[in-house]
Amino acid sequence: MEVDVLIVGAGPAGSTTARFCAGDGADVLMIDRRREIGHPVQCGELLPHVDEMYTMFPRSEHLEELFTVPPHLVQGENEHVDLVSPGGRAYRCDFRSHTLDRRSFDKHLATLAVDAGARLETDASFLGLRDGVAQTTLGPVRAKVVVGADGPNSRTARDAGLGNPALRYPAVTCQAKGTFDPAVKMFFGSVAPGGYAWTIPKRGGANVGLGFDPKVFKGRPREAFERFVAGLDCTCEDITMGVVPMSGPVPSTVRGNVLLVGDAAGQTMATNGGGIPTAMIAGRTAGRVVRGYLKGSCALGEYESRWREVMLGPLERSVRTRRMADMVFGSDRLLGAAMFVLGRRGLDRAIRCRPLFL
Repeated sequence: MEVDVLIVGAGPAGSTTARFCAGDGADVLMIDRRREIGHPVQCGELLPHVDEMYTMFPRSEHLEELFTVPPHLVQGENEHVDLVSPGGRAYRCDFRSHTLDRRSFDKHLATLAVDAGARLETDASFLGLRDGVAQTTLGPVRAKVVVGADGPNSRTARDAGLGNPALRYPAVTCQAKGTFDPAVKMFFGSVAPGGYAWTIPKRGGANVGLGFDPKVFKGRPREAFERFVAGLDCTCEDITMGVVPMSGPVPSTVRGNVLLVGDAAGQTMATNGGGIPTAMIAGRTAGRVVRGYLKGSCALGEYESRWREVMLGPLERSVRTRRMADMVFGSDRLLGAAMFVLGRRGLDRAIRCRPLFL
Protein backbone atom coordinates (compact mmCIF):
# COMPACT_ATOMS: atom_id res chain seq x y z
CA MET A 1 0.00 0.00 0.00
CA GLU A 2 1.24 3.50 -0.80
CA VAL A 3 -0.04 6.66 0.88
CA ASP A 4 1.10 10.24 1.24
CA VAL A 5 0.86 10.29 5.05
CA LEU A 6 0.65 7.48 7.59
CA ILE A 7 -0.41 8.59 11.08
CA VAL A 8 0.10 6.04 13.84
CA GLY A 9 -2.44 6.66 16.60
CA ALA A 10 -5.88 8.29 16.52
CA GLY A 11 -5.91 10.12 19.84
CA PRO A 12 -6.04 13.93 20.02
CA ALA A 13 -2.52 14.28 18.54
CA GLY A 14 -3.05 11.93 15.61
CA SER A 15 -6.58 13.01 14.75
CA THR A 16 -5.69 16.70 14.85
CA THR A 17 -2.65 16.12 12.64
CA ALA A 18 -4.81 14.21 10.18
CA ARG A 19 -7.47 16.91 10.16
CA PHE A 20 -5.00 19.62 9.17
CA CYS A 21 -2.97 17.71 6.59
CA ALA A 22 -5.88 16.01 4.78
CA GLY A 23 -7.56 17.50 1.73
CA ASP A 24 -6.30 18.79 -1.61
CA GLY A 25 -6.03 15.22 -2.85
CA ALA A 26 -3.60 14.07 -0.12
CA ASP A 27 -3.97 10.39 0.78
CA VAL A 28 -3.84 10.42 4.59
CA LEU A 29 -4.20 7.11 6.44
CA MET A 30 -4.66 7.07 10.21
CA ILE A 31 -4.36 3.73 12.03
CA ASP A 32 -5.12 2.85 15.63
CA ARG A 33 -4.66 -0.45 17.43
CA ARG A 34 -7.87 0.03 19.42
CA ARG A 35 -11.14 -1.32 18.08
CA GLU A 36 -13.01 1.67 19.49
CA ILE A 37 -11.53 5.15 19.34
CA GLY A 38 -11.53 6.79 22.77
CA HIS A 39 -11.78 3.57 24.76
CA PRO A 40 -10.42 2.81 27.25
CA VAL A 41 -10.14 6.30 28.79
CA GLN A 42 -6.61 6.77 30.18
CA CYS A 43 -6.57 10.38 31.35
CA GLY A 44 -8.22 12.86 33.67
CA GLU A 45 -10.55 14.24 30.95
CA LEU A 46 -9.80 17.85 31.89
CA LEU A 47 -9.57 20.43 29.13
CA PRO A 48 -8.64 24.00 30.13
CA HIS A 49 -10.89 26.78 28.88
CA VAL A 50 -9.53 28.48 25.77
CA ASP A 51 -8.77 31.65 27.77
CA GLU A 52 -6.56 29.61 30.10
CA MET A 53 -4.77 28.14 27.09
CA TYR A 54 -3.89 31.63 25.85
CA THR A 55 -2.48 32.41 29.30
CA MET A 56 -0.33 29.28 29.36
CA PHE A 57 0.78 29.53 25.72
CA PRO A 58 0.65 33.26 24.87
CA ARG A 59 2.39 32.76 21.52
CA SER A 60 -0.39 30.51 20.24
CA GLU A 61 -3.04 31.78 17.84
CA HIS A 62 -6.63 30.98 16.89
CA LEU A 63 -7.09 28.41 19.66
CA GLU A 64 -10.88 28.66 19.33
CA GLU A 65 -10.42 26.61 16.16
CA LEU A 66 -9.14 23.75 18.29
CA PHE A 67 -10.84 24.07 21.66
CA THR A 68 -14.43 25.04 20.94
CA VAL A 69 -16.09 21.89 22.28
CA PRO A 70 -19.63 20.86 21.28
CA PRO A 71 -21.87 21.01 24.39
CA HIS A 72 -22.82 17.33 24.28
CA LEU A 73 -19.17 16.38 24.87
CA VAL A 74 -18.92 18.42 28.08
CA GLN A 75 -19.71 16.58 31.33
CA GLY A 76 -18.93 19.46 33.68
CA GLU A 77 -17.81 23.09 33.92
CA ASN A 78 -15.17 23.99 36.52
CA GLU A 79 -14.16 27.40 37.86
CA HIS A 80 -11.49 26.38 40.39
CA VAL A 81 -8.70 23.93 41.18
CA ASP A 82 -8.03 23.04 44.81
CA LEU A 83 -4.42 22.00 45.48
CA VAL A 84 -4.49 19.97 48.70
CA SER A 85 -1.33 19.72 50.80
CA PRO A 86 -0.30 16.54 52.69
CA GLY A 87 -1.77 18.06 55.83
CA GLY A 88 -5.14 18.67 54.17
CA ARG A 89 -4.85 22.41 53.58
CA ALA A 90 -6.52 23.41 50.29
CA TYR A 91 -5.17 26.26 48.15
CA ARG A 92 -7.92 27.36 45.78
CA CYS A 93 -6.82 28.68 42.38
CA ASP A 94 -9.18 30.19 39.84
CA PHE A 95 -8.87 28.01 36.74
CA ARG A 96 -11.64 27.53 34.20
CA SER A 97 -11.95 24.16 32.54
CA HIS A 98 -14.28 21.60 31.04
CA THR A 99 -14.64 18.00 32.11
CA LEU A 100 -14.95 16.03 28.90
CA ASP A 101 -16.63 12.83 27.94
CA ARG A 102 -13.24 11.74 26.66
CA ARG A 103 -14.56 8.63 24.97
CA SER A 104 -16.87 10.72 22.80
CA PHE A 105 -14.38 13.59 22.47
CA ASP A 106 -11.77 11.38 20.81
CA LYS A 107 -14.41 10.05 18.43
CA HIS A 108 -15.37 13.64 17.62
CA LEU A 109 -11.76 14.53 16.75
CA ALA A 110 -11.40 11.43 14.57
CA THR A 111 -14.64 12.34 12.78
CA LEU A 112 -13.30 15.84 12.06
CA ALA A 113 -10.23 14.23 10.48
CA VAL A 114 -12.32 11.86 8.35
CA ASP A 115 -14.60 14.71 7.30
CA ALA A 116 -11.48 16.60 6.18
CA GLY A 117 -10.55 13.69 3.92
CA ALA A 118 -8.42 11.33 6.03
CA ARG A 119 -9.01 7.58 6.19
CA LEU A 120 -9.22 5.75 9.52
CA GLU A 121 -8.49 2.09 10.15
CA THR A 122 -9.10 0.75 13.67
CA ASP A 123 -7.84 -2.55 15.11
CA ALA A 124 -4.73 -1.93 13.02
CA SER A 125 -1.28 -1.97 14.63
CA PHE A 126 2.06 -0.47 13.67
CA LEU A 127 4.71 -3.21 13.79
CA GLY A 128 7.82 -1.20 12.94
CA LEU A 129 9.85 0.46 10.21
CA ARG A 130 11.88 -1.70 7.84
CA ASP A 131 13.99 -0.04 5.17
CA GLY A 132 11.79 3.04 5.38
CA VAL A 133 8.56 1.08 4.94
CA ALA A 134 6.01 0.90 7.76
CA GLN A 135 5.05 -2.63 8.70
CA THR A 136 1.45 -2.85 9.92
CA THR A 137 -1.19 -5.49 10.45
CA LEU A 138 -2.76 -4.13 7.26
CA GLY A 139 0.42 -5.02 5.41
CA PRO A 140 3.43 -2.91 4.39
CA VAL A 141 2.68 0.81 3.99
CA ARG A 142 5.03 3.04 2.00
CA ALA A 143 4.43 6.66 3.03
CA LYS A 144 6.03 9.97 2.12
CA VAL A 145 5.54 11.06 5.74
CA VAL A 146 5.06 8.98 8.91
CA VAL A 147 3.63 10.66 12.02
CA GLY A 148 4.15 8.97 15.37
CA ALA A 149 1.19 9.82 17.59
CA ASP A 150 1.31 6.51 19.42
CA GLY A 151 1.89 7.66 23.00
CA PRO A 152 4.81 7.85 25.43
CA ASN A 153 6.02 4.33 24.60
CA SER A 154 5.95 5.14 20.88
CA ARG A 155 7.35 2.36 18.71
CA THR A 156 7.40 4.81 15.82
CA ALA A 157 9.87 6.98 17.76
CA ARG A 158 12.14 4.07 18.66
CA ASP A 159 12.26 2.66 15.13
CA ALA A 160 13.00 6.11 13.70
CA GLY A 161 15.89 6.55 16.14
CA LEU A 162 14.22 9.41 18.00
CA GLY A 163 13.69 7.72 21.37
CA ASN A 164 10.96 7.91 23.99
CA PRO A 165 10.54 10.43 26.84
CA ALA A 166 13.12 9.65 29.51
CA LEU A 167 10.76 9.93 32.48
CA ARG A 168 7.34 8.31 32.47
CA TYR A 169 5.09 8.21 35.53
CA PRO A 170 2.66 5.31 36.05
CA ALA A 171 -0.94 6.51 36.28
CA VAL A 172 -4.23 4.85 37.17
CA THR A 173 -7.63 6.35 36.46
CA CYS A 174 -11.27 5.35 36.69
CA GLN A 175 -14.81 6.56 36.20
CA ALA A 176 -16.23 6.99 39.71
CA LYS A 177 -19.87 7.10 40.73
CA GLY A 178 -20.73 9.19 43.78
CA THR A 179 -21.04 12.72 45.11
CA PHE A 180 -18.02 14.99 44.73
CA ASP A 181 -17.25 18.61 45.52
CA PRO A 182 -17.77 20.84 42.46
CA ALA A 183 -14.09 21.91 42.27
CA VAL A 184 -11.27 19.98 40.63
CA LYS A 185 -8.98 18.68 43.38
CA MET A 186 -5.30 17.72 43.23
CA PHE A 187 -3.92 15.88 46.29
CA PHE A 188 -0.19 15.91 47.04
CA GLY A 189 2.01 13.91 49.40
CA SER A 190 2.24 10.26 50.34
CA VAL A 191 -1.18 9.61 48.79
CA ALA A 192 0.63 9.78 45.43
CA PRO A 193 4.38 9.82 46.10
CA GLY A 194 6.24 12.19 43.80
CA GLY A 195 3.07 12.98 41.87
CA TYR A 196 -0.53 13.75 42.73
CA ALA A 197 -3.99 12.23 42.93
CA TRP A 198 -7.09 13.91 41.54
CA THR A 199 -10.84 14.07 41.52
CA ILE A 200 -12.35 15.85 38.52
CA PRO A 201 -16.11 16.23 38.93
CA LYS A 202 -18.43 15.34 36.08
CA ARG A 203 -22.07 14.52 35.62
CA GLY A 204 -22.97 11.64 37.96
CA GLY A 205 -19.57 11.36 39.58
CA ALA A 206 -15.95 12.13 38.76
CA ASN A 207 -12.83 11.08 36.98
CA VAL A 208 -10.57 9.80 39.77
CA GLY A 209 -6.95 8.81 39.49
CA LEU A 210 -3.35 9.28 40.46
CA GLY A 211 0.13 9.31 39.03
CA PHE A 212 3.38 8.88 40.90
CA ASP A 213 7.14 8.96 40.51
CA PRO A 214 8.43 5.36 40.31
CA LYS A 215 11.71 6.48 41.90
CA VAL A 216 9.82 7.60 45.03
CA PHE A 217 7.20 4.85 45.29
CA LYS A 218 8.32 1.31 44.51
CA GLY A 219 4.93 -0.35 44.92
CA ARG A 220 2.33 -1.30 42.35
CA PRO A 221 0.25 1.48 40.72
CA ARG A 222 -2.98 -0.31 41.59
CA GLU A 223 -1.91 -0.49 45.25
CA ALA A 224 -1.50 3.30 45.50
CA PHE A 225 -4.77 3.85 43.64
CA GLU A 226 -6.80 1.57 45.89
CA ARG A 227 -5.39 3.28 48.98
CA PHE A 228 -6.49 6.68 47.64
CA VAL A 229 -9.96 5.54 46.57
CA ALA A 230 -10.55 3.93 49.96
CA GLY A 231 -10.82 7.43 51.42
CA LEU A 232 -13.53 8.48 48.96
CA ASP A 233 -17.23 7.70 49.08
CA CYS A 234 -17.54 6.29 45.57
CA THR A 235 -17.57 3.19 43.43
CA CYS A 236 -15.12 2.82 40.56
CA GLU A 237 -15.68 1.52 37.05
CA ASP A 238 -13.43 1.16 33.99
CA ILE A 239 -10.13 1.25 35.86
CA THR A 240 -7.25 1.74 33.43
CA MET A 241 -3.48 2.10 33.73
CA GLY A 242 -0.95 3.92 31.59
CA VAL A 243 2.09 6.18 31.78
CA VAL A 244 2.48 9.97 31.53
CA PRO A 245 5.66 11.55 30.09
CA MET A 246 7.09 13.97 32.66
CA SER A 247 10.59 14.83 31.43
CA GLY A 248 9.59 17.42 28.85
CA PRO A 249 9.89 17.25 25.06
CA VAL A 250 12.27 14.73 23.52
CA PRO A 251 15.45 16.28 22.06
CA SER A 252 14.24 15.98 18.46
CA THR A 253 10.79 15.38 17.03
CA VAL A 254 11.79 15.11 13.36
CA ARG A 255 14.08 12.62 11.66
CA GLY A 256 13.98 11.91 7.96
CA ASN A 257 10.34 11.58 7.01
CA VAL A 258 9.13 10.84 10.57
CA LEU A 259 7.48 13.38 12.92
CA LEU A 260 6.46 12.86 16.55
CA VAL A 261 3.40 14.53 18.06
CA GLY A 262 1.81 14.63 21.52
CA ASP A 263 2.84 12.16 24.22
CA ALA A 264 5.20 10.44 21.76
CA ALA A 265 7.12 13.73 21.61
CA GLY A 266 6.90 14.35 25.38
CA GLN A 267 4.74 17.43 24.77
CA THR A 268 2.98 17.33 28.15
CA MET A 269 2.88 19.82 31.01
CA ALA A 270 5.08 18.34 33.74
CA THR A 271 3.46 20.28 36.60
CA ASN A 272 -0.06 19.05 35.93
CA GLY A 273 0.28 16.11 33.52
CA GLY A 274 -1.99 17.80 30.97
CA GLY A 275 -1.47 16.53 27.45
CA ILE A 276 -4.69 17.01 25.46
CA PRO A 277 -4.26 20.71 24.60
CA THR A 278 -0.55 20.47 23.83
CA ALA A 279 -1.16 17.41 21.65
CA MET A 280 -3.76 19.32 19.65
CA ILE A 281 -1.66 22.48 19.27
CA ALA A 282 1.29 20.40 18.08
CA GLY A 283 -1.00 18.29 15.88
CA ARG A 284 -2.32 21.34 14.07
CA THR A 285 1.24 22.54 13.53
CA ALA A 286 2.35 19.13 12.26
CA GLY A 287 -0.64 18.86 9.94
CA ARG A 288 0.00 22.25 8.37
CA VAL A 289 3.70 21.54 7.88
CA VAL A 290 3.02 18.13 6.34
CA ARG A 291 0.46 19.65 4.00
CA GLY A 292 2.98 22.30 2.96
CA TYR A 293 5.66 19.64 2.50
CA LEU A 294 3.44 17.63 0.18
CA LYS A 295 2.86 20.77 -1.89
CA GLY A 296 6.60 21.51 -1.97
CA SER A 297 6.30 24.78 -0.03
CA CYS A 298 8.24 23.84 3.15
CA ALA A 299 10.54 21.25 4.69
CA LEU A 300 9.40 18.79 7.35
CA GLY A 301 11.99 20.24 9.71
CA GLU A 302 9.86 23.37 10.01
CA TYR A 303 7.59 21.44 12.34
CA GLU A 304 10.36 21.39 14.95
CA SER A 305 10.88 25.15 14.92
CA ARG A 306 7.19 26.04 14.75
CA TRP A 307 5.95 23.99 17.70
CA ARG A 308 8.95 25.00 19.80
CA GLU A 309 8.27 28.69 19.16
CA VAL A 310 4.79 28.32 20.62
CA MET A 311 5.20 25.71 23.36
CA LEU A 312 8.82 25.09 24.33
CA GLY A 313 9.16 27.95 26.85
CA PRO A 314 6.13 27.00 28.97
CA LEU A 315 6.95 23.28 28.76
CA GLU A 316 10.54 23.85 29.90
CA ARG A 317 9.35 26.03 32.80
CA SER A 318 6.97 23.26 33.76
CA VAL A 319 9.83 20.75 33.85
CA ARG A 320 11.97 23.09 35.98
CA THR A 321 9.10 23.46 38.46
CA ARG A 322 8.67 19.69 38.65
CA ARG A 323 12.40 19.25 39.32
CA MET A 324 12.22 21.79 42.14
CA ALA A 325 9.25 19.90 43.58
CA ASP A 326 11.22 16.65 43.44
CA MET A 327 13.48 18.04 46.18
CA VAL A 328 10.60 18.03 48.69
CA PHE A 329 8.27 15.33 47.34
CA GLY A 330 9.98 12.68 49.47
CA SER A 331 8.76 14.29 52.71
CA ASP A 332 5.18 15.28 53.49
CA ARG A 333 6.46 17.80 56.02
CA LEU A 334 8.80 19.54 53.54
CA LEU A 335 6.19 19.42 50.80
CA GLY A 336 3.57 21.00 53.03
CA ALA A 337 6.02 23.73 54.03
CA ALA A 338 6.94 24.41 50.39
CA MET A 339 3.28 24.74 49.42
CA PHE A 340 2.74 27.14 52.31
CA VAL A 341 5.69 29.31 51.21
CA LEU A 342 4.50 29.39 47.60
CA GLY A 343 0.94 30.12 48.68
CA ARG A 344 -2.02 30.34 46.39
CA ARG A 345 -0.29 32.76 44.02
CA GLY A 346 2.82 30.64 43.51
CA LEU A 347 0.82 27.44 43.09
CA ASP A 348 -1.47 29.20 40.63
CA ARG A 349 1.56 30.10 38.53
CA ALA A 350 2.87 26.53 38.71
CA ILE A 351 -0.24 24.93 37.26
CA ARG A 352 -0.19 27.50 34.45
CA CYS A 353 3.42 26.67 33.49
CA ARG A 354 4.56 30.17 34.46
CA PRO A 355 7.63 31.20 36.50
CA LEU A 356 7.04 30.64 40.20
CA PHE A 357 8.58 33.94 41.20
CA LEU A 358 8.66 37.28 39.37
